[in-house]
Amino acid sequence: MKFISESHENCWNAALKLLVPTQKELEHGLELHQSLFAIDHFGFLPYATWNEAFVELWNELKAKNIGQRELSERMSHVHYDQCCFNPECADRFRKIMRASGLNCMVHSVGEGKTREDDFKSMADTIQLMRVFHDTVVQAGTSADIKKINDEGKIAVIWSVNGPPFAGSLVSLRDEIEWVDVWERMGVRLMHMSYNRRNFAADGCAEQANAGLSALGRELVHYLNKAGIIIDVAHTGEKSSIEAAQVSEKPIMASHTASKTLFDFIRNKSDETLRVIADKGGLIGVYAVSSMLGGNGDLLMMLEHIRYIANLIGSDHVGIGTDGRYMHLWPTSHLVTTYENAEFSDRWWGNWAEFPNPNKKNIPTPNESHYGTLAWLNWPLFTVGLVKNGFSDEEIANILGKNFLRVLTANRSDSQG
Repeated sequence: MKFISESHENCWNAALKLLVPTQKELEHGLELHQSLFAIDHFGFLPYATWNEAFVELWNELKAKNIGQRELSERMSHVHYDQCCFNPECADRFRKIMRASGLNCMVHSVGEGKTREDDFKSMADTIQLMRVFHDTVVQAGTSADIKKINDEGKIAVIWSVNGPPFAGSLVSLRDEIEWVDVWERMGVRLMHMSYNRRNFAADGCAEQANAGLSALGRELVHYLNKAGIIIDVAHTGEKSSIEAAQVSEKPIMASHTASKTLFDFIRNKSDETLRVIADKGGLIGVYAVSSMLGGNGDLLMMLEHIRYIANLIGSDHVGIGTDGRYMHLWPTSHLVTTYENAEFSDRWWGNWAEFPNPNKKNIPTPNESHYGTLAWLNWPLFTVGLVKNGFSDEEIANILGKNFLRVLTANRSDSQG
């Protein structure tokens, strides 16, 4: 095994120590991960930066007191620029993608706040695709994915965290037509809502837990027609159930977990899981320590996978890490942030209103980035499935065949 960094090796060894696979289980799991089609059902392309130039620019901008929101937005773009045009970072990006062992990943290209912000984020990804065309290529169909993989490259499917509504609520066409723009840009998954309520559906952090609006039902029908997979990962329980029931095609909750195992706003009830599966849909389990419960580690993630597979069948389960590789985030004096900033993303995400009830009992978020759930531990996720007694066929489905089925059911190759 070739490690990208010391932290990569540490994460790998921590996961092995936790899993305790036999030599046979380890070898078989790694072999399966290399030979089977594997996709991250929801995540983010790596941040391969944090070099001296990046840190210097961060501190320079912060010294000008440009504000937290402006700093975060600017540096998000700089991350991609450094990755693309700094030789060390570019080399690291290629090595990271290859080390994951993935054939494909769903990459979030927009947060769904405003169309303008999403366009900027899409531009970053377009630049990345152009610079690293020897490694990653955008895909829109199952046929695209196969062609890209046959060329020895990794396919990237675009996702957005919310519908691009105008918000005028006068003309249905005004509200819906931007979906066509996103579709032509290559978006193939779209969240119905993100934690908060929007014009289509309640998010999972809304106490009202209302269902789809009339516009939301129109959106479901339009996404079916456009060939875009409906994603309810951040959507409320009732809205998720109604989206599955209204949709004529399978939907996804691309990154979530079982509410029965851990009662948290982002996790789905057994009822919701069953309704999504009954319509042919797919549940991706995430690798986010604070949302898994228990010790918030790889074993807990695997427990969610096992529970959901037992409940609805392994034909309806996948892995959507909701994570990315983060290269050596600087600590202490190197980089400082705006503490207690008045303007932040917290209100939009609505996390502060629904704190994790067992927060004091779980590891820090570093468990997801630099612990057993680290993104580059993907091959060991497959080893974990072997360790949990899943058959090779079940593992093939969980790693990627289930996703290809849902993508094909939503979008024919003739749609492009």
